Formats: sequence, C-alpha cells, structure tokens
Amino acid sequence: MKQYTGMRKGISLIEMIVAVILFGVLSAIGVKYYKNFFNTELTAKKARVAALLDQASQMSNAYDAYIVQVGSIANLDTNLTQLDDANVSILSRLPIAITELASGNVDGTGGWELNKTTGISGTTGIALQYKLDKNATGRLNTSDDEQYCAIINHEFNASIEYNASNATVFPVSATSAYQRFGQVFCWNNGTHLTLFVVKP
Repeated sequence: MKQYTGMRKGISLIEMIVAVILFGVLSAIGVKYYKNFFNTELTAKKARVAALLDQASQMSNAYDAYIVQVGSIANLDTNLTQLDDANVSILSRLPIAITELASGNVDGTGGWELNKTTGISGTTGIALQYKLDKNATGRLNTSDDEQYCAIINHEFNASIEYNASNATVFPVSATSAYQRFGQVFCWNNGTHLTLFVVKP
C-alpha cells in the first residue's frame, strides 16, 4: 500500500514519554483528590442494627405466638429456648448472635433474653432484651456499644445523635426510656447498654 507523504507509523519515543508523564500526573491528582468520603463504618453499624431490629421483631412475634399457643410464660426460660423447642415449633431456631454487638451463647445463638421484672409501669413488666456487651469494659470511653445504642435510639427518635461519645447520656431508667422512645429502646441498665423490646 502506498504511504502518503507526512504520515508515519506509531508514535515517537518522546511522545510516549510525554504520555507516560501525563498519565502519572493525572493518576497522582486522582489519588490526592478522589477519595471515598462515604462513612462505611457507620453504614456497617447501621446494617448490623437493622439486622438486630429484624431479630427483635421476629422474637417479639414468636413470644406473642408462644403466649397464644401455650397460654402462659411460666415455662419460658431466660434464654427463650422454648421458642425453638420441637414440641412448640414456633421458631426453626433461635437467632444467631451478631458478634459485633453481643458475645452470644456457646451454640452460636445469642444475646436474646427474657426479662420478667422490668418494673415499667403500665406494662406487663416483661421485655425481651439484648445486651450490648462486646465492649462493656469501655463504658467510660467511647466504644462500639455506645454507638450501637445511639443508632438504635435514633431509629425511634431522630433527635438522637448517631455519633456517641463518652459524654453521651443514655437513660438509666427503663420507665423513662419507655416514655421517651416507646416500646423499643436502648438504655443503660447499670451493667450493660441493653436493647429492650417491651411487651405492653
């Protein structure tokens, strides 16, 4: 094929060096100024809280079904093991512990307990509870427990800040927390920050 005057094959070494330098400069600018500013840590915590609140809903419904089916909570133990008992067959199994929030039990289930003595006036005095105990020793400092507790309460009262600090005050009375947030809330029971699902 006939070559036209002024045309050449490929690019010169100088042009290649200039292209590499320009590419390097653009990459450096991209690394410096383009960053992911999305708060992935907070988003992950919100997702865990959403999973916990879904468990709360299922456990609350299972408790209600147990009352209808059995008629009494006299045989319902603290760890709610009767809810997945083969003779009762309400739950296929108890929920798996969300390991970032609670230690859970040896069998991998976790966290959920029956509290029969909440002392909340105007209710049955019963609540399903989930202790946020992964960072309990850090209670005087900012810890994940505080942040999870704040996220839970924010779900039910938008004025609550997401970002908890060591100055964040959580309700120390279940009754006042119930009056402020309603049936579901996180409070400081003196030992653990605890999610309560109050049974009216």
